[in-house]
This record gives sequence, structure tokens and C-alpha cells, in this order.
Amino acid sequence: MNKNVFYFKLYKILFLTMLTDPVFVLYAYSAGLSANQIYLLTSLQTIFIVLLELPTGVISDLFGCKSSILLGIICYILSDIILLAAPSFPGFVVSVLFLSLYKVFVSGADETYLYLALEHKDSYTKTAGMLDSVNFILTAFVSISVGYLYSLNKRYPFLLSIVLCGISFLPAAKLENIRETDKDIKTVRKLCGEFYSNIRNGLRISFTSRTLRWFFLYSAVVGFALVALSETYQLFFLQHDIPVEYFGWIYFVLYIISSLSSKTAYYFKRFSVQNVFMVLLGMLVLTSFLMAWPCQYLIPVIILPRIVIGIYPAMLKEYINKEITVDRATIFSIRSLLSRIPQIVLLPVIGSMIDKSGFHAALLLLSVILLLFAGVLKYSRKKCN
Repeated sequence: MNKNVFYFKLYKILFLTMLTDPVFVLYAYSAGLSANQIYLLTSLQTIFIVLLELPTGVISDLFGCKSSILLGIICYILSDIILLAAPSFPGFVVSVLFLSLYKVFVSGADETYLYLALEHKDSYTKTAGMLDSVNFILTAFVSISVGYLYSLNKRYPFLLSIVLCGISFLPAAKLENIRETDKDIKTVRKLCGEFYSNIRNGLRISFTSRTLRWFFLYSAVVGFALVALSETYQLFFLQHDIPVEYFGWIYFVLYIISSLSSKTAYYFKRFSVQNVFMVLLGMLVLTSFLMAWPCQYLIPVIILPRIVIGIYPAMLKEYINKEITVDRATIFSIRSLLSRIPQIVLLPVIGSMIDKSGFHAALLLLSVILLLFAGVLKYSRKKCN
């Protein structure tokens, strides 16, 4: 194993960005935010990402992925610090801005770096799935303490996140700054020319390839579904009178399921790509529909999105990588940008529905929206065959 792959694996395994997920919504409620404001924050984050995605993807292509990865880690830590320093809606907005910066710096750079560092490109799905699996396992075990820490002091989970993500900065700093092409840029004029050239070329490739368009649309639908469902989990637990101390244990189980699913991702490459992805989307539709019913026997349905999270990202990224030969990070940034559009438009609708009509009505609406998207994807899939 070359040293870049080794240090990249350490960084990916240790960067536990999902650590505060089990209590984030509770923390927001404790700061006086409503469900509508929480979903509005997610939409604002998406708008920030749309505005920042392409420039940061191009920067990664021009200056190397390592720079983007390091900046991403710093922004993530700053996001947690701001949540602790200013627990109010304006503070959450600023925190979301830094969280968006983290996502756009890492988006594209992670996928590109691993793909370029690997000697055998066909092992990408297996390697990426393994890294996700180990990260999920570590997050799962650490998450056990999160509910108890929150019950002691609601700030403790975020302090723990800052410390552990800070540790991941060390192996990331040891990475070689790999670039796909060695572009000699000496002047601001040349830099601007390369910047716009990357964007034009990336957009041309993205919109002329039917396969890429289908993958991008799929990313948009699944990304929206996963965000919308994950935002409801803690409300879902409260609906069933589950104490906050147990939230960490529940997320422990969910992360373990994602870990096991990630390790099996490459097995699904033997099946039809679009068929596998449509089955995964169907699992999200089923989850939303069943969560809408106030029955304790249906609680285990929340494991289905965690299976999707474990399987689809590594597979999707490998298939997208195989469609790209140049400006890889830029095209991944375009994909990330386009995938955010449904979140901007629809997440505030879901949040407003929760406040006005109730939790269960919002989930039924979500299932209807996902069914409509599934129909569009099924129709457009035929044109890719």
C-alpha cells in the first residue's frame, strides 16, 4: 500500500462527521428553533453549497485535493465551535455556512483523491465501501456515549466532535497533494482562464452524457430523501416516548447497519446498475410511508435508509468516475450542486408541514414526492440503456 492511500484511509476513518447527528435536532430545539427553522437551515446549507460548490471543485482540480481536504476539516471544526458559542438561530446560520464550506471543500476532493491514489482503479468501490464501513463502526461505538453526554451537558457531544475531528487533521496533513493533470499556472489571468475553462468543460461533459445525467438526477432524489428522513428521526423517537439517553444506542445500531452494508456494496456491481439503484430508492419510499403510522412495531423501518447510505455512495461514485476522464473534481462538484436543488425547494415544505399539519402528514407527503421522482427516474432510465 502506498503512503498516500494509507494516510487517506486514516483520515477518512477518523473524520467522524456524523457524531452529533443523534442529538443535533434536540440541541436546536433547546436553542428555541422550530421544525420549520430546522428544515430552513438545511435549505440554507444547500443554497450555500450551490453557490460555493463549483469554485471549490475547480480549486481542487487546479491546486490539488489535499488543500481542499484540509480546509474542509478546519471548516467542520469551526462549525461545531460556533454552535457552542452562539446557540441561537443566527448562530446556527453561521454554523451552517461553515458546514457548507466543509462539504464543498471535501466534495469531489475525497472521491478524486482516492481514485487517483489507487493503483487499481477497479478496486475503488471495495476500498471506498470498506472505509465507509470502518468509519460507521467507529461512529457507532462513540455514538453510544452521545445520548448520555447530552443528558449531562448538551455541549459535551459537540466538544467531543471537535476533538476527534481535529485528530483526523494529522494524517490528512501528511498526504501528498495529488493533481490529475499538472497545470502550470503562473498568472492571475491564466488562473481565471483555467478556472472558467474547467467549469465550461465540466458542464459540457455533465449535460451531454445521458448516463451522467441519470446518475446526477438519482443523487438529487436520494440525497433529498435521506436528508428529509434523517431530520425526522429524533422527532420520530420523541413521538414514541424514547428517552434521549437511548438515542446514542439507536444510532449505534443504525451506524453498524450502514457499516455492514458498506462492506457489501461491491457485491451489487454484478447486477444491473439502474435496477439496484431503483430498489434502494424504493426502500426510502417504504420508510417514509411506514414511519407515518403511529405504530411501535414499525420503528425498525428506520434501518432501511441506513442500508441505502451504506451501499449507494461508493457504487455511484465508481460509476461516475468511469464516465469521467478530465476535470474529475469539478464534475463531482457539478453533481453535488445539482443534487441539492430538490433540498432547496422541498425541505422547507416538509418543515412547514410538520409545524402546521403534524409529523405524520409530512411523512406521507414525503412518500408521495418520492414516488413521483421514482416514476421520472424509471422513465429516464430507458434512455440510458
